[in-house]
Amino acid sequence: MQSSLSWIEWLDRLDRVLNGAREDVRALAQVNSPLALAAVERCKRQLSALTDDLRLLDRSVLSAKPEAANSNRADNLQKALDTTVFHLGAVSKPQAPASFVTRERLLASIDSALRDSCFEAAMLLGPSKRRA
Repeated sequence: MQSSLSWIEWLDRLDRVLNGAREDVRALAQVNSPLALAAVERCKRQLSALTDDLRLLDRSVLSAKPEAANSNRADNLQKALDTTVFHLGAVSKPQAPASFVTRERLLASIDSALRDSCFEAAMLLGPSKRRA
């Protein structure tokens, strides 16, 4: 059973990885280079590790609210992160789309998934602890 400190550390790591991923996706949108693709692949691996860790964290330490609310918020975050990892994986595949429009749509879906993950993380923190 983990303490609330484990959640704090996990959420801090999540915040850093999500912010880094958004920067890497912005760089990939500007320049399609092997380094940018490698950075996105690194973000995908980091988020995959974080989603695995999320499954192991004790959800009963999230807040004093009913268990169902805590579990639902954590489940929503889990789904958002899984979607983000899926979209990040799509851009790093060797058969990545070549057309500009398709590539832009893919990058937009990644950015949207990253924003959704940030939002769900903020919802998990609760109204008194959310960042602006």
